[in-house]
Amino acid sequence: MAGMLLAFETVARTASACVLDGEGRELDFRDLAGGEAEGGLVAMLHGLLETHGRPTGLAVAVGPGSFTGLRIGLVAARTLAWCEELPIHAVDSLAALAAQQGDGTWWVLMPLKKDVTFHGLFTVQAGLVTVLVPTSAHNDEHPPHLPAGVPLIAVGPALSAKPGLAQRWCPGVTEGSCAGLTARGVAVLARSTPAQPWATVMPMYHQDPAPVLQRRAALHVVA
Repeated sequence: MAGMLLAFETVARTASACVLDGEGRELDFRDLAGGEAEGGLVAMLHGLLETHGRPTGLAVAVGPGSFTGLRIGLVAARTLAWCEELPIHAVDSLAALAAQQGDGTWWVLMPLKKDVTFHGLFTVQAGLVTVLVPTSAHNDEHPPHLPAGVPLIAVGPALSAKPGLAQRWCPGVTEGSCAGLTARGVAVLARSTPAQPWATVMPMYHQDPAPVLQRRAALHVVA
């Protein structure tokens, strides 16, 4: 990947963004400090474009994450890519959060609902991410399957949002940072993620919408 990259994310409904030069050096980083993406993302991106000019590529986290946040972020990415004829590096939110940690094996946990959590297992080496367990939504009552004998560190916002969950799922696991994703992780993962046309980039919720789940549950009860 050559040229200037504009990377951003809206997975927690707030937003962050950064600009990297062609050598991968960070030129600028900005975030909304918890403010909602719908009220601040466009202005933040506009400020970065005014300061640094037109990028040669975009990177955005496509999910999982906040339903509203992802829609806002993806509309912004698709619109900007269409207007400026830019390619988009569409990255998985959990893999990007692993990339944000640096080298290691990272079990990433992100809360979804009271009883459901996203998880995925990734190895990062020199900025390259290998997927050991792909991102999925998992019911909190039943521990997910993890490869045996793999030394891993649990990270992600579910560590603080759901205290004790990581230990119930994997007793004795080492726990690391509970910080969420930022645009820096998106930018790291973009380096090894092929770009694609804006029209093919869609939100990846990793779970069916609530109405679909509710209908499925109702059919199960009837059956």
